[in-house]
Amino acid sequence: MNIGVVSLRVRLFGVRSLKEKRGILKRLMNDLRKKYNISVSEVGAHDSKNFFEIGIAMVNTDKAFIERVFDAIIDYLELYPGMEVEETEREVW
Repeated sequence: MNIGVVSLRVRLFGVRSLKEKRGILKRLMNDLRKKYNISVSEVGAHDSKNFFEIGIAMVNTDKAFIERVFDAIIDYLELYPGMEVEETEREVW
């Protein structure tokens, strides 16, 4: 069994309030859960309307599969309108 964890710091553009940010983030996290079958949660930058930090976890028997899923998630976020991935940290055990 292998466990993968990735932390992402993402910049948001054009967001005017925390309420708007939370709506975007909630929709994004639900999309990620459905599309990639992962666990995801906001882990930082709770009071910033311009940034969010999420943590993603996944368990699988194949390390390479976890890495491919994490790559796909990062690519998906980079194409999502109004945001830019600034930092990523990942570990797979």
